[in-house]
Amino acid sequence: MATLRIAYSKEKYMKYLGHLELMKLFERIFRVNKMPLKFSEGFNPIPKLTFAAPLSVGYSTKYDVMEVTLDREVPISDVLKLSFPDGIDLKDAIYVDCKASLMSKVEYADYLVKIEFQNDVSQLPFKDWVESFMQLESVTYDKKTKKGKIKTINVLDQIYKLTSVYCMENEWIFKGTFASGSNGSLNPEKFVEVFLKHYKIEKTIESIEVERLGLYFSENDALVNLFDLKDTE
Repeated sequence: MATLRIAYSKEKYMKYLGHLELMKLFERIFRVNKMPLKFSEGFNPIPKLTFAAPLSVGYSTKYDVMEVTLDREVPISDVLKLSFPDGIDLKDAIYVDCKASLMSKVEYADYLVKIEFQNDVSQLPFKDWVESFMQLESVTYDKKTKKGKIKTINVLDQIYKLTSVYCMENEWIFKGTFASGSNGSLNPEKFVEVFLKHYKIEKTIESIEVERLGLYFSENDALVNLFDLKDTE
């Protein structure tokens, strides 16, 4: 038995695939190419596939991570030759012997976010606002839990890094490293809502494009690419 870890991108029209559709697509590609999939036990055996952090429909990703359990190893070169629909590309693959699940280890995600407004925003000091925002102690929003209770969250506790990249005419682009995982996640669109409200920006948003650039876990006070998660005891 072998655990194969794969890094992949999901862009173009593939960004509109839901998480379950993405899982089915990977399973179908593996089956068509006769990969020696390891199946679960029981009346309805399914392949053992794990994705690190499901994406919202409409979000693209440059570098996400998944794992699949095989009955035996196949050459990495054969894995990277697997043909997927346009928009999904395999970036890298390795075999791992790691007890910790990807989902349990991911802590942060990098996002590139492009906001298109209906009005000109080129005169707004987004760069200065971002810098001053990160110096604040608390900016809160309310979130409903799965049990239906309202929880007040300090958005600054969920931001590792924030940078204004570009502002011109009716567009603002920023890059943010936000909490992502079982201990709490910050949706980029929620951040936009909180940020614009804090600075009382009443411009109407035409669209928001979100691209995830990578997933990370923390180690020795630094962020490490999730693909590089080492073996654990």
